[in-house]
Amino acid sequence: MENILPIQLHTNFKSDTNLVSRILELTNKSYVTNTQLIEREIEHNSDIYIITNDSEELLAFFMVNFEQVIGIDSYYLGLSACRDDLKGKGLGKSLYLYFLKNCREKEIQAEKKFLLWWTTATPIVYYWFNKYVSNVQPDMNGDFDETGRNIVESIIKEKFPELEIDKQHPFILRSVAENTVYSANEQQRLIQATENLGMDVFQRFNLKEENADRFLMFGYAPD
Repeated sequence: MENILPIQLHTNFKSDTNLVSRILELTNKSYVTNTQLIEREIEHNSDIYIITNDSEELLAFFMVNFEQVIGIDSYYLGLSACRDDLKGKGLGKSLYLYFLKNCREKEIQAEKKFLLWWTTATPIVYYWFNKYVSNVQPDMNGDFDETGRNIVESIIKEKFPELEIDKQHPFILRSVAENTVYSANEQQRLIQATENLGMDVFQRFNLKEENADRFLMFGYAPD
């Protein structure tokens, strides 16, 4: 089922206590504890795309932040989530595609491309962005080029200065997501999704969500 509900963009949403409360409620089942995660993401992101139903219940959201990173204009792609009973129904995909459309419109106005960058612990997000975003590194197989290495190492030095560059794979951030552990049900859902996608990137590089590991990724909005 693809989303047919309207998508709303809220800017500077940090002070919207009602929306923040609904975000906490929506994500509660997906994490062992979600308070610090939500606080951290709200602090970083200024804008949020949301989907609600006719009763104004929050069904899904996607946070983003337009910012300078390594001296260039970029969008940080932050936390996204969907109500537990609606996962796999296309709401997240709708939010991502709507953002990419908005991003391209702004790029055309600015006459420049923006770097998109994000972190993920889920094969679902890794797969989706490799499929729909341009020039993503690391790619579906976990590969990257020298330009990608230089970009990601520069981002790490600026945004995660306390971390050492991982010797096995420079795009892996070890133990970076403090107090962010998926619930048992969510872990099982992700395991099943990984099997369905036939991806082994996370296993090959020993990236473990339960250890707070994340892939740092970047790409560009497709033309």
